[in-house]
Amino acid sequence: MELELIRFQGVNTMKYGKVLLCLIPFLGLAACADNSGITEQGAPEPAALVRFVNAVPDTGTVDFRFVDIVENLPSLQGVALQATSGYYQRTEPGARHARVFPYSTSAAVTQIMLVDTTVTLAAETRYTLVYAGRANGNQDKLAVLQDEPLASVPSPGASIAIRVLHAAWGTTTAVGNVDVYFVPVTSATAATPADWQTNNAGKVSNVAFLAKSAYATLTVRPATTGNLYRFVVAQAGTSTVLFAATPNQPGVQQVTGATYGPQPGMQVAGSVMTAVLIGGAIPGTKDSTTALQSPAVALFHDKVLNPS
Repeated sequence: MELELIRFQGVNTMKYGKVLLCLIPFLGLAACADNSGITEQGAPEPAALVRFVNAVPDTGTVDFRFVDIVENLPSLQGVALQATSGYYQRTEPGARHARVFPYSTSAAVTQIMLVDTTVTLAAETRYTLVYAGRANGNQDKLAVLQDEPLASVPSPGASIAIRVLHAAWGTTTAVGNVDVYFVPVTSATAATPADWQTNNAGKVSNVAFLAKSAYATLTVRPATTGNLYRFVVAQAGTSTVLFAATPNQPGVQQVTGATYGPQPGMQVAGSVMTAVLIGGAIPGTKDSTTALQSPAVALFHDKVLNPS
């Protein structure tokens, strides 16, 4: 019995050997075809590019999710009021089922859908998604704003460029059209200069709710602590100040020898940013801390700066 088993194995080994001998020429051709040792992955699939801002004053921190396809987009979750998801993220284009949920560790709370909608996203197109309005009275919504392609974003050279996206909601209704003045200050906490209407670096006018202004080209602020721009928001066509805010985003200068570029900000030449006007949290609502009850300005950077 043992001898028969050995013979049986030997026959099969011989057969397998013949098969391998027949395959050797084909294996050689495959090896000659690509001997780099690198597997070609190909170009990435076309994608839409999205970023998210939370501007609803009575829901606190929220999660934004596409629920039709599983994607790794953690920066769109846990976005506090007056905060953003940061730079654009790649996502599957097409008709996408999107939802906004309250941010919580309680399953009962996270089952609440603040927004449940379908958005259509085109490939290789950039979008700013704004959770806007007020949840009380079902006045909240997800606004999908198409941004210009990267090639059309300005290059301000030794200056910086800032535009305004108006998403500020008042106590009961959206804030009306606004003028925004860019006023240089040397401290984020200093009082707004009395001559802000005349002593400013620039202005954008008559910006409607959920509209974007043109870019204003501004002088770079000096690269020392506290040198920033204050955004003085006035009722359009008047001197009535609705609020003023100073986002603490000076930027980070180029690190010598680094393979990455500087971080955009008010003190970094070439920076291009979108300033989002956001109302304050309504007292008594979720996450309505004293700090969040004041209106604010959140800054997106609209393009990455390359190393010099």
